Amino acid sequence: MVFWIAILAGAVFVWLAVRVGFYQSWGLLFNVVVSIYLAVFLAPAVADWAPASGGASGYGLTLSLVALAGGCFAILYGLSYVFLTGQFSIPFPKVLDVLVAGLLGFLAGFLILSFTALVVTLSPLAQHKVLSTLGFNQQDQKANIACIAWCCDLVHSVARFEPTDQATEKAIDRLFEKFQSVSGCSQSEQDDTSNVSTPPARAPLLLEDL
Repeated sequence: MVFWIAILAGAVFVWLAVRVGFYQSWGLLFNVVVSIYLAVFLAPAVADWAPASGGASGYGLTLSLVALAGGCFAILYGLSYVFLTGQFSIPFPKVLDVLVAGLLGFLAGFLILSFTALVVTLSPLAQHKVLSTLGFNQQDQKANIACIAWCCDLVHSVARFEPTDQATEKAIDRLFEKFQSVSGCSQSEQDDTSNVSTPPARAPLLLEDL
């Protein structure tokens, strides 16, 4: 179900991309891919550096992903607007401004919705019955995760911090492993709290005991 929702989101972005043209659509897709790439690879380190405590401990990884992706996109979009898209208007052939721009817009919309679904899946919200029915789990999002991994691996091949063989998929698997470990720790803490013995209530004093 998440896959088809992402398809609908991509269709909406096709309309937006055709309106703005190839130049700005390419900038949008570039900013989206780089933001998702940085969020996927840096979120575990940020979650460890600034862990959430108490009842929000299960949302630590989710908040890290949202903060990194949103912050990086805002910075990249601002820089691209100030120095590129906001300064220059480059005319392109209709083929690029309509067909290629629409394809780039579709890919950007699909990635945005897929990343949003991934963030929701890596939070306690995914345990709700409605969201689990819609496919907010790792098994039902294989196509969406594969698309994210393919685009992010292109960025990773340029960065070359480590071998690029399925680097993004391994990073996403580490996200799920970390979320499961955090969820397990939170559940054990709740069980320990519920198992704390309370002193027995004092029996009432009967008249016969006087």
